[in-house]
Amino acid sequence: MSWLDDLSLELYARGVPRRERARIAIELSDHIACEPGCEERLGDPRELAVTFADELATAEARNSAFTAFAALAVAAVVLIVSQITLARFAPYPGYANGISMLLFFPAVLGMLVAPQVALVAGTLAAWRALRRRRVVSLSAGEIRLIHSRARVGLAAGFATMAGIELYVVDFSERLPPWWLGLIGGLAALAGAGLFAASRVLVRARTIVSSTDGRAGDIYDDLPLFGWRPLRTRPWLLGAFASVAVGLALGGFEAHAEHSVIEGVQRGLFEGLAAAIGFIVLGRAIGARPARQSIEGGTPRPE
Repeated sequence: MSWLDDLSLELYARGVPRRERARIAIELSDHIACEPGCEERLGDPRELAVTFADELATAEARNSAFTAFAALAVAAVVLIVSQITLARFAPYPGYANGISMLLFFPAVLGMLVAPQVALVAGTLAAWRALRRRRVVSLSAGEIRLIHSRARVGLAAGFATMAGIELYVVDFSERLPPWWLGLIGGLAALAGAGLFAASRVLVRARTIVSSTDGRAGDIYDDLPLFGWRPLRTRPWLLGAFASVAVGLALGGFEAHAEHSVIEGVQRGLFEGLAAAIGFIVLGRAIGARPARQSIEGGTPRPE
C-alpha cells in the first residue's frame, strides 16, 4: 500500500469521518504531486493520523457544544412562549381537567424539571468550549466531558419538548385550537432542531482523541468565583444550588399566582428536583469532581 493508503487506514481507525478523510487525502495528494518524495518529510502515517484526529476531535467537540446550545436556546424560547401565551391568551385549564393524569404528570416533569437540566448542562458544555476555543488539541478527558454535557442537555431538551406535546394532548379538549396548533407545531420544530444537534454530537463522538490530560470540572469553569475549595465538599455546591433554585422559582411562582402557599410548594418541588439532579447527573456534567481530582494524581478514565 502507498503512504496515503496507510494514512487513510489510520484515520479510519481513529473514527475520522469519510468526508474528512477524503479532504485530507486530496490535500496531501496535491502536495505530494507538487513535491514528489516528500512522504518521508511528512513523517509516519500513524503519527500524522493521530495529530489530525486529535485536532479534529477538538474542533468537532466545540462545534457540537455550540450546536447543542443553539438548539436548546430555541427550545427554551418555545417553552417561554407556551407559558406566556397560556397565561395571557388561553384560559388556564387546571391540572385535573385534562384527559388523563398519566399524561399530566410526565408533562409537568418535562416542562418544569427537564428545562433546569437542559439549561445547566447545555450552558456548561458551551462555556467550556468557549473558554477553550484557542486550544488546538483538548485532552481526551475534556472532550468526553464536553460530549457528556451536550448529551445530557440535549436529552433534557427532548424531554422538555415531549412534555409540551403531552400537555397539548392532555388538554386538547380544554384549550383553544390556535394555542394547541401553535405550541404543538413550535415544539415539533424545536424537537427537529434538537435532533439535528444530536446528529452533530454523534458524529463528533466517533473521533478518537489520544491527547493526555485531565478533564477538569465545574470548579475549573468558574475560577473567578472561589468555587475551587468546594472540591473537598462538593455537596455544599449541590445544597447551595438547590436552595437558590427553590427560592428563585418559588418567589416567581408566588408573584405570578399571587399565592405564597403555591410559591412555597413550587419552591420545595424545584429545590428537591435540583438536589436529585445534582446527585444523579453531577458526575456526568462535571459538577461533582472525580475522586482523583480531589486527591491529586493521574486522572483515571470513567
